[in-house]
Amino acid sequence: MFLAYLAFGGTLQLLPMSLESRFQSNAASIGLAVGIAFAATAACRPFAGWAGDAGAGRQVVVLGGVLTLAGVLGQALAVDEWHVLLARVAMGSGEAAVFSAALPWVLRGVPVNRRSSTSGLFGMSMWSGLSLCPLLAGGVALGGETMAWLTLAALGLASALVAVATPTSGPVVLPPFQPRSLWPRGVGSPAVIFGLVAYGYGTITAVLVLHLAHGAGGAAFGLPVFASAFLLVRVTASRAVDRFGGPIVAVATLTAESAGFVLILTTDAAAAVLVGVALVGAGCSLAFPAVVGMTLSNSTGGTSGAVVAGVTSFWDLGALAAGVCGGILATGIDTRAAFAAALTATIIAVVIALSIALQGRRAATHSDARRSSTDRTLGPRRRSRSRGA
Repeated sequence: MFLAYLAFGGTLQLLPMSLESRFQSNAASIGLAVGIAFAATAACRPFAGWAGDAGAGRQVVVLGGVLTLAGVLGQALAVDEWHVLLARVAMGSGEAAVFSAALPWVLRGVPVNRRSSTSGLFGMSMWSGLSLCPLLAGGVALGGETMAWLTLAALGLASALVAVATPTSGPVVLPPFQPRSLWPRGVGSPAVIFGLVAYGYGTITAVLVLHLAHGAGGAAFGLPVFASAFLLVRVTASRAVDRFGGPIVAVATLTAESAGFVLILTTDAAAAVLVGVALVGAGCSLAFPAVVGMTLSNSTGGTSGAVVAGVTSFWDLGALAAGVCGGILATGIDTRAAFAAALTATIIAVVIALSIALQGRRAATHSDARRSSTDRTLGPRRRSRSRGA
């Protein structure tokens, strides 16, 4: 996971400026190139999760590494913008294969009450790669853009080789693929929250580098700051989901994300913008374990990988929408308009999470009231039986 996401994130750092210099692409075209990979990821995730549940995690992760290698080389060797789009589709499919097949592979031996925090901690491998990849890509790019692309391709190959060398977790038994198992009752709202959070993340990946490069400055630090803040909060607070519940954690972290977007929108100083970026990263950090907690409470253990993969597809769709819409808004108006749309999406996510939290509290209160009423009713009967005995 770490090696693959070094490659995924490295392309996000290289691609915007590469498209500008090679094809004179505008912000809308760059946003489409970034976002189309998320569409491929969304389409492939459920199948990768299904295969992971069936014990084929290693095989699918190996395939993901190979697709990552092909995607990087395709972007590096493209002679037209549509070639880049095809390569981005391959890379998005590779991301789906690596993450959504690896997660059920990891969760197989984890107790039910620890799956949310384990998912969050496992996700550190992804965000560690994303936090280091811009620095790695920038450093290697000092030797030329070709060297940078070759390095990212080597990371995809290394990811596949490590998966090949990893022991399997048992026999592969592929059950029939049942679409209904991907969408148990009650997961719609968490999925929408995840998609709205992804819209904010997608805006950061598609627009932030251009916003900083043509404005406040510090373009080389934007994505590393975002990913570092994300990783720090994920490391220190993942178990909060098991302790306080997904809805409560989602409300708190998404409020912080909203504050970050407000700061990005209202300041021109590079340091202040980067503080806002850090708040957005911190706010996004616990969205995944929170959504996993809400989702797995409505699913059976045998389909956890497929269910989480299905809901996680909303992340990819949100990021895709952000890439396309953010690029259009940045081109037609300015980059602040793109961040204003991201702020709106985040506020909506806060409202939905707050609604789920309040519903959960009312349900718990009602359950306690029924239990108390039952105890009062049964109490005299128990005492009567005791005297009769």
